[in-house]
Amino acid sequence: MSSKLVKKLLNQTNTQLERNDDIKYHSQAKSRTDSGDRPRTSVKHNISKEEAIQGHIQSILRLDNLVQEHTSTTAQKSFTRRSSDLKSQAKKHRRLKKAGVGTSNSRSSSSSFSKQRQQPTFNKERDKRKKEEEYYSDIARALKKAKKRSNKIKQDI
Repeated sequence: MSSKLVKKLLNQTNTQLERNDDIKYHSQAKSRTDSGDRPRTSVKHNISKEEAIQGHIQSILRLDNLVQEHTSTTAQKSFTRRSSDLKSQAKKHRRLKKAGVGTSNSRSSSSSFSKQRQQPTFNKERDKRKKEEEYYSDIARALKKAKKRSNKIKQDI
């Protein structure tokens, strides 16, 4: 877990604890004026701020460990691949923005467009073939894993 996230969560717990203390103080002041001299029967659990923060941190760490245990490596790979794609797109966008390409209607801007590579247009047939290839490659991967597992089980017996 990143240190920024931990700091943010600690800050949230501190603000929540301060709010709870303020609410508790105001509710006690009201109850004293409303109830008079009646004895209180409720039991209060006094937990220090440090204990509350430590408990909160422990619960966050448990949750983080559970998430890491139950996320698959393919999901993590997919996330890293997607994030790297987004980073590269952002870099490209910043580079084009910095260069100022395409913002004016001058001869130089039009010539800079002609120097750029042509972007491929969307083709339904190509997209359909690509999806089919991905589908069959996923099936082949799954069959290969199943075959390895069955061979491993046979070897164990």
